[in-house]
This record gives sequence, structure tokens and C-alpha cells, in this order.
Amino acid sequence: MTSCTCGVYVDDTGPGIAAENLGRLFDSFFTTKDHGMGLGLAICRSILDAHGGEIRLDHAPMGWSTRFLVSLPRASRMT
Repeated sequence: MTSCTCGVYVDDTGPGIAAENLGRLFDSFFTTKDHGMGLGLAICRSILDAHGGEIRLDHAPMGWSTRFLVSLPRASRMT
């Protein structure tokens, strides 16, 4: 994250992400859930991309299984 962005971490305590799935997390229609559609992270990335932001998997702190960093550029001030 650079100085001209605002970011938020999203942590969860679920089962985590298997190593073999890491490269496909943001692929449309990729899911490991029985009733999942596999669109959630792909849609998040698409929306953030459209606004100059990003979402990425980050290193989770001890006690958490997964952490994502969501960042967007700061709006310029209108004077």
C-alpha cells in the first residue's frame, strides 16, 4: 500500500485456504463450497479494479486463518 491509498484488512478464523487453491482465489466460478457459485472474490476484484484499487491475500496474524488487504486510492480534493 502506498501513501496515497486507504486500506482495510479483512481477517477470518475459518479453515483457511489450501495451498493448491491459492492461484485460483480470484478466478470466476472457482469454489470449494458445495453450494458456492465462486463469484464473490472475482466480483470484489472487478469492482476494486474499476476504481483503481486492489484486493490481495496477505499474511494473517497469529490466531487468524486468512487475511485480505483491500485498498483504494484516496480521492483528490476539490478546491
